[in-house]
Amino acid sequence: MRRRSHPLWRFSLGVYARHGVEQACLGLQTSCRADVNLLLFCCWTGTHGRPLDKRFLRRVMAAMSGWQRGVVQPLRRARHALKKAGSGLPRIWRAHLRENVSALELDAEYLEQLLLARLAMQAPRPVRKANAEKTVAANLERYLGLLGVAVGVASRRHLRTLCEACMAGRVSEEPDPD
Repeated sequence: MRRRSHPLWRFSLGVYARHGVEQACLGLQTSCRADVNLLLFCCWTGTHGRPLDKRFLRRVMAAMSGWQRGVVQPLRRARHALKKAGSGLPRIWRAHLRENVSALELDAEYLEQLLLARLAMQAPRPVRKANAEKTVAANLERYLGLLGVAVGVASRRHLRTLCEACMAGRVSEEPDPD
């Protein structure tokens, strides 16, 4: 699949490449069942001073849950399963198949981001200019709160890493529907 660039995708690639962000996102995915694309969406909208209220976040989470459960997570499970020996396939075949599944998983993540970018256009507009750093933190806290899991010390550290990465060199572009 040819991935056209769009603001959320560029933002996500830029932030994800920063020191500690991959580990922070995957840590929150494991400990809190967070969707990495939704974490990055919360950050992206927050860097533009756009707070996401619980009602809107619930709507976004519901819109993404079927895609995550039906497409992204099965691809991720298949990719992880192909890492392990014991499938009866020679290692080289597993590696080749894993590479193809990884590419499909990345395509699925990209498509999710396209959907999220479109949903961003429906987000409530702030009444006044908000502080980007505080808005990123509030959006992330609100999202994790809606997941209904306890946020421990390690998760708080991951959230701090994400917030700091968003503010470092501010990858700032206006949300664009496609």
